[in-house]
Parts: sequence; C-alpha cells; structure tokens
Amino acid sequence: MQLLQGRPATLDLVLRTDEIARLCPPRPGLVPTDVRCQLKRAGAASWTPRPLGALSFRDAGNGAYLLALDALETDTLGRLLVLITGQPGLTPPVLPLLLEVEVVLDRQFRGARPDLPRTVLVGQLCGLDNRPLARATVSATLLQSPLLLAGVAVAGDAVLASSDDEGFFELPVLTGATVDLAIPAVRYRRTLVVPPPPAPGSPVRLFSIP
Repeated sequence: MQLLQGRPATLDLVLRTDEIARLCPPRPGLVPTDVRCQLKRAGAASWTPRPLGALSFRDAGNGAYLLALDALETDTLGRLLVLITGQPGLTPPVLPLLLEVEVVLDRQFRGARPDLPRTVLVGQLCGLDNRPLARATVSATLLQSPLLLAGVAVAGDAVLASSDDEGFFELPVLTGATVDLAIPAVRYRRTLVVPPPPAPGSPVRLFSIP
C-alpha cells in the first residue's frame, strides 16, 4: 500500500475479534472510543497515540472501517506504521492490527504518468445559409480505450469543445480510441476510431475521416 507524502489518505480496515471459537470474525459496530490508534514514522523509536474521532474513524459495515490520515501524518518519506488495538474494556477485544504503509513523494507518483498520444480533430460548422455556426457544442465520448499504460486508465467522460465566431472548432481526443462524436447543432453523430495525426502536432479534419 502506498500513500502520497503530505496528502490526506484513507485506509480500509477489517477489524476482527480474538474469539478463537468463532475463528476471529469481523467485529462490526465499533466507534472511535472502542479502538486505539498509534503511529510510528520511519526511523522513530516510539509510538505516538493518534486520537480518533467521527471524521477520522468511520464504520463502513460488516466489520470494515475507514481510517483517515491527514497531510501532517503522511509527511514522512519511507514507511509509516499504524497500530490499531481495542480498548481494555471492550468485550470481545479486537485483535491487534499492524499496517506498514509506504509513503512516496508526490512527484515520484506523478512522474510515472505517461504522455498519452492525442489527435486534434478540427472542422468548421455552417448553416444552410452558409453562415458560420458560433458557440456550437462538439463532443466526443469514449467508448473503448486503446491502451492501459503504467497503471493509467482513461476515463469515459466526454470531451467538449465549442465553435468560435467563424464556426471553427478544435477537439483534442485520445489517438486510437473508439469515440461517439456528436454535434447537435447540425444533427451530426457517428462512432469512429480516432486516427493518428499525419505529423506530430498536425490536426486531422473531422469531416475528411472516412
């Protein structure tokens, strides 16, 4: 498990009881006062108590819980140890849970993102009177992504653009993706695979794509 240095984070936990006869089932219904949390930073010799509240420890159901750490707690580079134990009066008590979390620099995480290839689709929109259609919406919705690189997935949200006063538009989309293109103002809609640009940085005319 990795956390970004100096960024808030949420850990998913499943807390179990020490009832041997029941094979340590999950322990539902715990509240912040039922458990104790301690943190130890990389290289530290002792544990530091971490008070829990309604915002930092939440019941997710079926014995699962969400433990929130703030940016000050993830400001260390290396490993962050999280120890969860039950309060002495809790019956049945909770089995001690020790988590080792690797904390990495934000720029190291972001540096792994590849530059995805793009194609800029261009065109001009005109009405039947041959006048430019200004501020007309052009959209491309991802139907199928051509690649998954270094753990980066492409979301299926629509990419939007608007034509300028002369009806011209530019729509940057992922090269090789299958998209649903729509221009409601001219009742244009089609599904296509986005072609690569003829040269790096060169646009592709949308209405010339076969």
